[in-house]
Amino acid sequence: MAAEPAATTVTEHRLVRHGSWIVCPLLGALVVWLLRLASAWVAGLPWAPFQGVFQLAASVPDPWGSVGAIAIGAILGLGFAGLMAQERLTVTVEPEQVVLTVGRSQQHIARAEIGYVYVDGKNLVVLDESGGEHIRQPSDLDRFALRRAFTDHGYPWRDKDPFTGSYSLWVEDTPELSLRINALMAARERALRKRDGKEAALLRTELVKHGILVRDVKKRQFWRTTD
Repeated sequence: MAAEPAATTVTEHRLVRHGSWIVCPLLGALVVWLLRLASAWVAGLPWAPFQGVFQLAASVPDPWGSVGAIAIGAILGLGFAGLMAQERLTVTVEPEQVVLTVGRSQQHIARAEIGYVYVDGKNLVVLDESGGEHIRQPSDLDRFALRRAFTDHGYPWRDKDPFTGSYSLWVEDTPELSLRINALMAARERALRKRDGKEAALLRTELVKHGILVRDVKKRQFWRTTD
């Protein structure tokens, strides 16, 4: 009998992972240097914000002014690259479990608890057999690499949400939902209109606790129960 494949790890391409530590500082240095060049002009505009900052930048003579601007930009770029690294998702598919790693945090999901795996837009989704959601993790990982990793280990991969037909469009005061759920849905709709992704994600998590799953289609909410 053929041996089961060893663990498969799906992560961003090494050019992306390592290149961000080079590209981000370079871009940061370029942007701040360009701001340094424009600082004298901006400082002369009476309506421009942060005039004190631009006046200070313009007052430092070259070459130290330019050298300082480049150094500060590179440091800011390194910080941005570090934030990207902390938000980068790595998925390790093992014979008995799936491990999702983001920065220093890990989430382990046993194979026996997984009913469906699929990609929904920019999210990797893992459901149990009843349709309850284990995780919905933002992901830039290659869809085909994920599909190959899961199917090679015999996991139940789906090319789309297997419960697509179970969702209903949410409208204000939907009679099938309680006052509490309708209030959460209304608050989340406001967050979507404001493009407040963080607040929308928090409200979505709260809805999951109440047994409600939400999908967003062109800023409209579709819902289903997990009962």
